[in-house]
Parts: sequence; C-alpha cells; structure tokens
Amino acid sequence: MRFTVAGQVVEGTELFRRVFEDRAVERYHPNFVKFYGGLTRPGPLAAHVRHVRSLFRLACGEVAGQTILDVGCGYGVSAILLALLGAGEAHGVDCQARALETLRGVLEALPVPLPVYPALADAAELPYADGRFDALLAVEALSHFRRVDDFLAEAARVLRPQGVLIISDANNGANWRRAYRTHRIWEAFENGPPTDNCYGHVVRRTFLQRRREIIAEAFPGLSEEELDFLSRGTSGLWRPEIVEAVRRYVETGERPQRFYRRGTCPVDPTIGHYAENLFQPLALRRRIENHGFRARVFSHFGGARGGVVARLNRILSWQPLTPLSIRLARGFIIVARRL
Repeated sequence: MRFTVAGQVVEGTELFRRVFEDRAVERYHPNFVKFYGGLTRPGPLAAHVRHVRSLFRLACGEVAGQTILDVGCGYGVSAILLALLGAGEAHGVDCQARALETLRGVLEALPVPLPVYPALADAAELPYADGRFDALLAVEALSHFRRVDDFLAEAARVLRPQGVLIISDANNGANWRRAYRTHRIWEAFENGPPTDNCYGHVVRRTFLQRRREIIAEAFPGLSEEELDFLSRGTSGLWRPEIVEAVRRYVETGERPQRFYRRGTCPVDPTIGHYAENLFQPLALRRRIENHGFRARVFSHFGGARGGVVARLNRILSWQPLTPLSIRLARGFIIVARRL
C-alpha cells in the first residue's frame, strides 16, 4: 500500500519495517511490538487503513487536509495512518507517558516526517483552544474514560462548528454475549484469579492486589488486617484517591466503604481508567446530544479485512436497522456532528 507524503510516494509496509528494525526498538512498549508488528505486512496494514477510512467516510468524507485529534491514541497508530492519508495535522492525546514515548520513538524512526503531534493529557481536560479541530476520534478509548460527560463537553469545545466526533468501540452493552463476557473480565481484573487468557485479557496482579501494594507503600505501619479491609474498601478508586481515603482512616478511624459489587466495571488503581466499561449505544447517543451534537449510531460487525463480512457489515449497519442489529453487533460506531 502506497502513500504520498510531502509529494513523495512511500510504501507503507516499508515504513513500518523501518520502525521495527530501528535500533531504538527497545524504547517501544512490548505491547506495541506484539499488537502492531503485523503492519510490516500488506494484509494487516490494509485492514487498519480500511478501518480508519471507513470511520471518516461515515462521518465526513476523506481524511485529506483535516486537522484531527485522536483521544486515547495509545501508541499513535491511528494518528500515523491519518497523517499518511493526508491529514493536515494529526494530534494524539493519551494519559500514559510510556505509550507516548513509544509513539515519539516511532516518529523518529520513520524515514519521512509526519504532521503527528503527541501530547500527555487527560481526555476530560484537553489542552487545546476552542474550535481547534475539524474531527475528533476515539477508537476503543471511551470505554476506559471515567469522566465521559466531561470528555464529551471537551470534545464539543475543541471542535469547530459542524466538526465531527467519531467514536468506535467494541464494548457494546446491548449485546448480551458481549456483556456476559465483559462481566467476567471485570471480575478477573478486580478479584482474580490471575490468568493468561480471560477472553483475550491477561491478568497478572488483580486490582485488589495493586490497591494493597499502593496502601502498603504509602502507609508502611499498617497491619495485615488493616491492609486487607482497606484494599477491599477502596474499590473503584485510583492511587491519589486511595491514598487520601487511607489517610482519612489513619487520622480519624473512618473506614472507606467503596466495596466492589459484582457487575460493576472496576477501575485500574495505577492509571485511574475503567477496565473495558460497557455502553448502551442508543443511550450513549442521547448523552452525546446533550452536549450539543446531532448523533447517529451504527452497528459494527467488523469487516476491516474486506470480503463477505465487510458487505454484511454495510447492510446490517444501515440506520433503520440499528435498533434491531445493535443487539447482535460486536461493537458500535457513533458519528456526531457539533451543532
């Protein structure tokens, strides 16, 4: 697959081969190498490009010339592909410094400069001026945000009038099978037992264990019994909130009462993100519209590799079918235009 960058035609697989052969590959997060090493092959690269293009064709046509913000960009693959497809600027925001370090390493390894600009920030507090972007993208990211409505308000602020918000997520709570599996994933993350494969997720240390470690490090004088009830009573909190709750206990004796309830999405205590939260897409559309958007929901059955699945996806994502097909879809796409 070829791209034109600054008037120069480049082969996409060769670009990514340079990335993975670079001497600085040790800088990359291991998961980047694990999940994106296939970009050196035509098939996987074409599938990623096809998915990005399909999102923009649903929303606003082509990518070329647009100023785009990818929120929850992770290692920045979508931002890089947007730049290769001709975006005027592709900005990427993430709250994990290690992911952005990988993205910066990749940009340095590429043989051509790209207009990709990483930034460390919270999705609920975007560091950009009002009306800065033509389009805002959140791919497999919204299900990790704790402050969804704050993010939506920020999206409305940084988008220009008639700018588009594009959300693509596999955590479709309207699909009972997806919901059942996700509830089991939540239980594994929170309480264990540790596993190498809970529907594709690896759990080395449970969130309960991590909270205990955070408390023990911050308050080394606590007994084992105290560590036990404090780690259980701080479910749903992350590091600074955990430390504050335990400090209050030490000073006043007030025990935290945030106990995990089955069927509740847990919070990763080290980074403060939800572990794969579920959304009812039609209800989420209404939340988005409350922030000054006009939104459409599309059922998403896959199809990035093309073929029969792609054609089936186009049929079943037809708008009048959405209230029925969304219950069967593995994911959803929401396209919202700022009023």
